[in-house]
Amino acid sequence: MSDGMVKAFIACGWIAAGIACIGNLLVATRTGGLNFPNLVITLAFFGIAYGIYRRSRAAAVAMLIIFAAMRVRFYGLAQSLAPTHGGASFMTSFWVSTIIFMSAFLLAVIGTFAWQARQSATVRKSLSA
Repeated sequence: MSDGMVKAFIACGWIAAGIACIGNLLVATRTGGLNFPNLVITLAFFGIAYGIYRRSRAAAVAMLIIFAAMRVRFYGLAQSLAPTHGGASFMTSFWVSTIIFMSAFLLAVIGTFAWQARQSATVRKSLSA
């Protein structure tokens, strides 16, 4: 895998995490739910996005796990909102956004692990020379 592809994978992750951060903030302010827990989640997403930008494997894995857990939790809410918010098209948008974001976060995990493996190999090569 080339350096450019690894960087693109990582960029997918931090951009998606940034969009999730902004989206969470917009939904919280629009619904009147800008309270302490929503602010903490927004700041956590911002911190994780920055961690992915800095090529942190832990941040990439954390975002993948957190997003998956949130989607599992929000599935019931989406099911209950679907009849009043567009029915099948509402659930389709839920699944499309889930696939897009999960793919971006999975690419971030792959990219950060590849980046770190490449950096470790470079350090080992320079130490053996």
